[in-house]
Amino acid sequence: MTGPIRVPDDTADAVKDYLKAALAGRFSSAPTVGLVLPQNWTPKNAPAVVVFDDGGPSEWPIVTEPRIRVTVWASGRTVARQVAAACVGLLLSRDVPRVAAVRDPSSILDARDDNGGIMASFTVAVKSRTVVA
Repeated sequence: MTGPIRVPDDTADAVKDYLKAALAGRFSSAPTVGLVLPQNWTPKNAPAVVVFDDGGPSEWPIVTEPRIRVTVWASGRTVARQVAAACVGLLLSRDVPRVAAVRDPSSILDARDDNGGIMASFTVAVKSRTVVA
């Protein structure tokens, strides 16, 4: 059997693209935004925002509902939490292209990483339509 099929959209990629554009110009040291922490990141670098897809339920073949985790690495707790707070605020108050809904945010959790940076993370539930491939 051949022909198009429905597949989950890459919601983490959609959130990453949105945050990259939405964070531009909001901080004096512009955060990098990606799907992985830059390989040589250290606390001396600008903050790094990384978007992860932690999976979740679906209403197949219509939508998937993954939990998206956003983690910010920075040189200190204040900066990490400020960038994370901006990310959660932007995701919940604006339309995110390719994402039908964003809801149910967690609180922000901070911790120290082995690389010496401070991490600030939160999750949100998102709903995204499947796409034809």
